[in-house]
Amino acid sequence: MAKVKYLGKLRALTGTSGETVDAETVGALIEALSGRGERLRKLLLPDGRFNGDDVQILVNGRNKDFLDDLETRLGDEDRVTVFVHGARGFPGG
Repeated sequence: MAKVKYLGKLRALTGTSGETVDAETVGALIEALSGRGERLRKLLLPDGRFNGDDVQILVNGRNKDFLDDLETRLGDEDRVTVFVHGARGFPGG
């Protein structure tokens, strides 16, 4: 089980700052989290696909985009950080 840490808005939506989640890949982690409430699902999967424009996922401090994206494998020792960034749509920011 990967250790997941939530930052910012996701702490409020999940009701916790962190937890362990049983998921073999980042994609499976997203699916597991999206089943925890309508607001969280709409943030993570607004149109049925992962909302990578607003939600960032780091695995052991590295962005999933620079690993195997949604197919990045997760193990018991992995630390996953999930957060919403607020700079989207701000030119130069």
